This record gives sequence, C-alpha cells and structure tokens, in this order.
Amino acid sequence: MDDLVELGRTGGAYGFRGWVRIVPFETGEVLEKVRNWTLVDQLGRRTEVVVKGLRRHGTGFIAKWDGCDTKEAADALRLHIAVSRADFPDAGEDAVWAVDLVGCEVVNLEGAALGTLVDIGTNGAQDLLIVEYTAEDGKKKRFMVPNVKDVFLREIDIEKKRIVIDWLPEWR
Repeated sequence: MDDLVELGRTGGAYGFRGWVRIVPFETGEVLEKVRNWTLVDQLGRRTEVVVKGLRRHGTGFIAKWDGCDTKEAADALRLHIAVSRADFPDAGEDAVWAVDLVGCEVVNLEGAALGTLVDIGTNGAQDLLIVEYTAEDGKKKRFMVPNVKDVFLREIDIEKKRIVIDWLPEWR
C-alpha cells in the first residue's frame, strides 16, 4: 500500500556543499520532525534518503543528505518530497493531521450527507474545510466551512471517516 504524502519540493542549491533548499507545501512540521524522506521525480521514480541535516531558512528549510554533495547536484534536483504516513509523529491531543481528514464523509447535525472533504484551505484567519458534493444537475460543486471547533465543526471520527458539522444543506 502506498502511504506516501507529498509535503514539499526542492528549490535549488544553498551554498556549495550539496545543501538543498526545501519549499514545504504547508507549515513543514512533519518535514521538520521526520528524517526518512522519499524524493519523487516528474516520472514518479522514487529515491529514499535519510536527512542528515535540516535547518529553518526563511519560510522553508535547507537540508542535507548523503549523495548530494555539490552545488551542481543540488541545483539539478527538481523533486517532490514525500513522507510515509506511518512515519508521521503523533498529532497531539485533540488534533489530527489534515491528510487524515481528506476523503471523510461530511454530515450535518441531523445526519444529512453534505459531501466529501476533498481539501483543507485557508482564508488567512482559519483553516477551511473544502467539501465536494454532486448537485441536482449532476455537476460536482464545492463549498467551504470554517474550521472552527464548537461553532461549525462538531465531531471528527477518523476511524469512521466521518465529520459532523453544524451546517444546513441549503447553505451549500
């Protein structure tokens, strides 16, 4: 089973000794804690690396692993960075990783199906749950729900792949 989650991409060399700029797709929290990365090229070929050095640099990181020892080697990398979901650290109490929410059925307090969570976005103030559903005309449509616990978000059951929100179907 393929449990890789893409979390960032390479962004060229940093210096002359094979350090690579890393551009995380989100906060980079998992990349910061997990050292076993899978590098994926444009053809889907994978290379496993163990990160030997990692430092914050601006909004991203710089990283070093064996086999990338020159500026030219680092500049040549045009790869996505993925981590096995099994290697993710514990999200913490009352927390879940966004990747675990994607694919969950979304229902309202009355149990009416509203759609499927397809992504997590942001409006700058809070995260937004992006829910997709099939409209009466057969077209796929999306709506966003602010991820505000105890206001809109009422329950997450990862094992049942179900999210309960305080939302009426006509608000879609």
